[in-house]
Amino acid sequence: MRLKTASKYIFSEMKNSVLIFYLAILLLIVFLAVSVSGVKGSISGMEMTSSIFLFILGLNSFKKNYLFLISNGVPRRTQFKSFFLAAMPIAAGMAVIDSALGIIFNRISNFNSLFNMIYIDRTQNTGNTFISLLWSIALYMCAITLGYFITLAYYRMNKIQKICISIGVPVFFTMVLPYILYNFCSTTTVNWVYNGITTMFGVTGSYGPISAVFVFLIATVLLSVLSYLLIRKAPVKDN
Repeated sequence: MRLKTASKYIFSEMKNSVLIFYLAILLLIVFLAVSVSGVKGSISGMEMTSSIFLFILGLNSFKKNYLFLISNGVPRRTQFKSFFLAAMPIAAGMAVIDSALGIIFNRISNFNSLFNMIYIDRTQNTGNTFISLLWSIALYMCAITLGYFITLAYYRMNKIQKICISIGVPVFFTMVLPYILYNFCSTTTVNWVYNGITTMFGVTGSYGPISAVFVFLIATVLLSVLSYLLIRKAPVKDN
């Protein structure tokens, strides 16, 4: 009973944010359609916008819910399960909505989905719609789980750890990693890594977008395990 009630509560919180998100998207589309009336435009990458939104939603899905539910006697393990029971229909529902919006946008404008832009030469078959939907669901679950994991990790850190991570990670990817690649890695090594990544995500290789689906799902499982390890002994604190 607690699991069902907690899941409904978290789902309700997410649902309200999703409704506001799509309302904003529709208002933006209407505004652009009116302001550029008579000019042929294009809409691209709806999935990326939804992924960023779900990542942010994941970032904001822990602390408030955790403190409220823990004060009402809901165990940490139940809260963990509740989050994913709420997140899965949200991710699947948004994937369906984005697919439907893509069809609508394609009738009134030049619409390109992120999926088609990445796999334009690999999706000319009758299963394209199903694979695209599956790909979007896996991507969205990975995005919201990543956000949930990060906010949990920050919740468990002290102030010094938060500062170190907040500064260290951007510095590593913008300065240290490029320096290492430029000075210590040969062009062959860089190309090998690049080809490995493109193959893993199905841009090249024989598996196509299905490969990316498995990567997103594996990443989601790993992030879920790490999130559980963080939440199972999470203290109750206000700051």
